[in-house]
Amino acid sequence: MEKRFYCEKLPEQGTVLLDGPEAHHLAKVMRLPPGETVELFDGAGLVAEAEIVTVGKREVTFAIRSTERSPLPQSRLIIATAVPKGDRFDWLVEKATELGVATLIPLRTARGVVDPRDSKLDRLRQAIIEACKQSRRVWKMDLAPVTEVATLLGQPGPLLVADPSGQPFADVRQTLPPASTTTVAIGPEGGWTEAEIKTARDAGAQIISLGDTILRIETAVIAVAALHRLLTIG
Repeated sequence: MEKRFYCEKLPEQGTVLLDGPEAHHLAKVMRLPPGETVELFDGAGLVAEAEIVTVGKREVTFAIRSTERSPLPQSRLIIATAVPKGDRFDWLVEKATELGVATLIPLRTARGVVDPRDSKLDRLRQAIIEACKQSRRVWKMDLAPVTEVATLLGQPGPLLVADPSGQPFADVRQTLPPASTTTVAIGPEGGWTEAEIKTARDAGAQIISLGDTILRIETAVIAVAALHRLLTIG
């Protein structure tokens, strides 16, 4: 079992206290004793090898033995997506984390039928931490609040909108600067409205195609994330 724990306020030296769900998992589920060596990460590029000093009922203290800092990836992907029904969104969030998506933005669209509450998003933020632990990701994916399409169009950087009428995503992606933050918007299962596509074009967005089949929301997100990773890895 992986001995890896998320510690948001991780120092580069000295001691650190861990509480909350991560401390509970270490003490009550894994039952790790003092003297055990584990890995801590802060989700912002810092990873530490740390020794457990004390294990309490609600908190664990560590002594930092060594640290390593990973730079922020130069090519970053933001995915703004309509929200699928049920546990399909949970699966989407987990896989987007594993594939290195920098930020996931739940979109409120004209034909969207799911509008997750803040409590749902908070639960998914914990799921992101678990996915980071499993995949050994050191930069945690951000999960933004639910956002209107009009607000998304005002963001800086390249914006690509997935729609069958667009150019192939791989062709468009290769024209963008290697070191850039790209936002890709995925619409609802009923598709974008003509007005939404026109507004996106007028705002300077490029319309991209993900192939000649109609993909479900979560499939489209994974396709975009996987292709972006393959085109930018190394």
